[in-house]
Amino acid sequence: MSIYIPGHKRMAAGLSGMTRRNFLGTAAVVGASVAAPAVRAQSGVTLRFLNQETSVASQAALKKACDEYESKFGVRIIVDSTPISGTTQKAMAAINAGQSYDIYTAGFIAGILQFVQAGVLLPVTDLVKKYDWGKGAAWEYEGENWYYPFDYNLVVNYYRKDLYAQKGLKVPETSGDFLKNCEALTVNNSGNVDVGGCVIPLASDSATNWASFGNMFAEGTQLFDKDWNVVLDQGENLDRATRFLDLYGELYKTMPPGMNAVGYAQLMSLFTTGKAAHTLYSGRLVESLEATNPALADQYGIFASPSSSGQKALSYAFDGFCVFKTKQSEEAVKFLQWFADEHYVDWLLSAWMNNHPSRLDIYENERWKSHPMIKKHWETMMQMKSFIEGDGVTITAIDTSGPSIDMRACNVFNANVMPEMLQQKVLGNTSSADCVAAAAQRIRSLI
Repeated sequence: MSIYIPGHKRMAAGLSGMTRRNFLGTAAVVGASVAAPAVRAQSGVTLRFLNQETSVASQAALKKACDEYESKFGVRIIVDSTPISGTTQKAMAAINAGQSYDIYTAGFIAGILQFVQAGVLLPVTDLVKKYDWGKGAAWEYEGENWYYPFDYNLVVNYYRKDLYAQKGLKVPETSGDFLKNCEALTVNNSGNVDVGGCVIPLASDSATNWASFGNMFAEGTQLFDKDWNVVLDQGENLDRATRFLDLYGELYKTMPPGMNAVGYAQLMSLFTTGKAAHTLYSGRLVESLEATNPALADQYGIFASPSSSGQKALSYAFDGFCVFKTKQSEEAVKFLQWFADEHYVDWLLSAWMNNHPSRLDIYENERWKSHPMIKKHWETMMQMKSFIEGDGVTITAIDTSGPSIDMRACNVFNANVMPEMLQQKVLGNTSSADCVAAAAQRIRSLI
């Protein structure tokens, strides 16, 4: 998921005005063409690539790879770069027009699952199985891998080391410690918060779904049981979710004004401009610090979200490459394999910290390790690596909740059930238990 340009939104993928019947009908036509895939030729083959990584560096890295591929194999690749907010809809529209893309970059499970269920995606399991991956990265659906991962978007907590030193604070081990640190670092002016102790969004959008529930997952809160029954408001889960909402209610008092509209851009800018002592974001924030406030790039640290008892968790998203079923599917897979072998490292380095590698061999790659910014922020990178290895930190998300990857969890994400639970708590002055009960009932109605 590229969270790059202010205003980007991680998309709640939908059919965008198309009927599912029309989409599936077109999908069947597209899928039928796979029976006779194209063979490699020195000319006459053109692949269409829909790319959602819109930074200048990422587009340049992709163009370099495509130009080299054409010079070596005579296969032309036309790249269409578009913000992530419209990627799935644009891919669907192309399919319905009978002009499907051959490859696209994906960053949201719901969009991928819709394409899988429509029968228009080609599994890339053989390519994925060649490597070892960090936990949660190479997820499967119906026994296949439907995308080739290239990064995580782990939601880590950023904090100001200099402010911690001034106040004599320590990295929090529990959510209670975190709350005390936020309270200690909140600057009030005439009764209003001038500098927030933290920023944890609550708007009804993908930023909140992605970023705001690390402490809830650290408590061990489950939305579903192994049979897809909704258990958010049952037994220990009710207690865990209630503890999380009680915590959020207190943290909210330390947050700067305007939280109703805080999204991706504000999560970064409030921290980089010194308006918040803590924030939540992926590695992209480090890139933003180096670009906009390099002095602060030496004064940050990260930690995983803690529970009341000290368990740790991180919410996350991901990015990867998917292959559509087209007449050029075989060529598309060959290109992807070549790209993974020859240009994968260059691609990762085009967003050197945001493209936090999910493929574990990359951490031993000398060219990757020698990048000056990775060398400078090596401690942060190794800390993030430690999160994706072993069992010390739970990595999960709203749209990966449940016993397996499934659209039911994606629908909870798309419907903004959990962000609206936060709103009910702090804007509606509702008890935590009632907020949990209402959210659970909404989930039941969805699935």
